[in-house]
Amino acid sequence: MRIEAKAEIVWHYGEATRAEAIAEALEVDNANLPDGLKKSLNVITRWEDGDVITKVKYSGEIETLIKALDDLVFSVKIAEDVTENV
Repeated sequence: MRIEAKAEIVWHYGEATRAEAIAEALEVDNANLPDGLKKSLNVITRWEDGDVITKVKYSGEIETLIKALDDLVFSVKIAEDVTENV
């Protein structure tokens, strides 16, 4: 099924330094999108105060969007684990 979607996802951390580290880790991951996805998927992550804000814009098959969002959440989890004890 073909869709067009826009989403804003906000993760609240309460610590600006941790939010910045997580956002920077996600932006590195976002920059390495496969060439085939770059035309249909736009992902921008930034940090503000203690929050990480990711905006997603997508046009294509819903299954691809679900996989991309799953990858995003997995990347957030890894970044959280790495920054948890720093």
